[in-house]
Amino acid sequence: FDVGPRGTQRVAAFRSEGFDRQATMVVLSAAIIKKDKTLVARQFVEMTRLRIEGLLGAFTKLVDSGKDHTFVETESVRYVYQPMESLNLVVITNKASNILEDLETLRLLAKVVQDCCEIQVSEENVLKHAFDIVFAFDEVISFGYRESVTLSQIKTYTEMDSHEERLHMMVEQSKINEAREMAKKKQMELAKQRALQPKDAAGPGFGSDSLPGIGPSSMGSSSFQDTMPSMGGGGLGNDMGSGAPWSSSMVEDSGPAPLKPGAPKKGMALGKKKPADVLGSMGLPDPTPSAEAVAEEPAAAPAYNPLMDPVRVDIEEKITADLQVEGGLDGEAVCTGQFQVTVLDASKADLAAFRLAPQNQDFKYKIHPNLNKTSHANNILEVREASRAYRANAPVPLVKWQYKSSNEDFLPVQISCWPSTTADGTQIVLELELTDLSVTLEDVQIRFPAAASSRPQISSVEPGEATYDGQSEVCWKIPVLDKNEANGNLEFVAKTDSASLLPFTFDAVRRGATKCPMEILECYHMEKKDPIGFACEKSCNFSFRIGA
Repeated sequence: FDVGPRGTQRVAAFRSEGFDRQATMVVLSAAIIKKDKTLVARQFVEMTRLRIEGLLGAFTKLVDSGKDHTFVETESVRYVYQPMESLNLVVITNKASNILEDLETLRLLAKVVQDCCEIQVSEENVLKHAFDIVFAFDEVISFGYRESVTLSQIKTYTEMDSHEERLHMMVEQSKINEAREMAKKKQMELAKQRALQPKDAAGPGFGSDSLPGIGPSSMGSSSFQDTMPSMGGGGLGNDMGSGAPWSSSMVEDSGPAPLKPGAPKKGMALGKKKPADVLGSMGLPDPTPSAEAVAEEPAAAPAYNPLMDPVRVDIEEKITADLQVEGGLDGEAVCTGQFQVTVLDASKADLAAFRLAPQNQDFKYKIHPNLNKTSHANNILEVREASRAYRANAPVPLVKWQYKSSNEDFLPVQISCWPSTTADGTQIVLELELTDLSVTLEDVQIRFPAAASSRPQISSVEPGEATYDGQSEVCWKIPVLDKNEANGNLEFVAKTDSASLLPFTFDAVRRGATKCPMEILECYHMEKKDPIGFACEKSCNFSFRIGA
């Protein structure tokens, strides 16, 4: 016999009474069968494999699929069974058993199987959780007799929760957190050391903000060696000489600088010619630039693609709102947005200015402190002074705005949800309508919270697709919602109450337009007045919470 945790005394009693007790035993075996295939079978009395296979094989020939649950008797045993999806849960007893108790045992075993399979009772889930089902069966039936247990007690017995294990896991987690904190501190120390090293190597003031015009962005593509002789030996050694005066030809040079007649001889001490001589003797071309120059050059800004526009503008907006389950606003809808600029080529657009179309005064605006407020009153965005120029590849939000509305027409969609109570749980019917046909919504996602125990089943969905991830949520996805397809419906049932399915969320994005009219009429250099090319992307994200 397979003795459970509480079976020691039962074994002694069983042996004292002898095997005659088998004649009065109730449950001989419990099994889950699919047509002619046995998925799981647990025996509670001693019998051979040939014997149990014969009993289960005879059941498939005797079963009547037209009834929900019933029993079938033979000369020696009684089969009490219940259909579960495409499977059958079978309890084999002797004919002397009480059939009412057998039916109660069958119902409890069915609940156990449902709980172990989590989502639905299928062949795949039964095989996946076979051991869990067997262990739960052992808690329900001991030596053929049903134990006085409930489903919650069975869960407690099979989970085998340990306080010592929880305490050990907490200690291990605290060690992991402490190690992460130490790693972060060490990373910050190394980052500070790396930040100090280039300053020590480059000499005082090189590349700092206090010297505008001297830095990686103003050096063009000339090598590090070409510019160093003009710096007068700022901390790089005495062998560099006094140096030649700074000239514009050093900045405009687009390749490795050739040896100039007037250049000091000691300027070649940085080793630019030696690698060329070595490679030249091997028949290889002169490297461009030298490997030593690349190694000594400080970290430069990311390379700019000349095919791209020098300026990128991102106009982003987000509209949030709480909605009622039956439809309509619950409070106010809030619209927030920003006008963000990224200068990709600082040599052309460091003082970029924007002339905008007249703005809607219903929105509340705030501008960046570095901008000229007087110019903003005339719908022009420009910096207060030239020293506030843009840095390359540094996104800067120039304008932010906000607007609140209690008008339902401010939202482009109308959502109505109709939950109703059924015998098995709750039925959800959701209606979605695009009320503003001039708007095109993309990546529409509606998410309902749904625990694994609720086992939601989707009845119908149109358009798009609805799926259940098997753990926490039902998700309805619609790629595009526009005037050509402006309505949608979703219907599903779940074995839980309606409160557990609320609140649900709605998320979508509108590309190419925003609620706040932000139109760029012109982009130009603030001092030179030359036009500057720019790329502009607009997006408006909608995020609603329904039934909160």
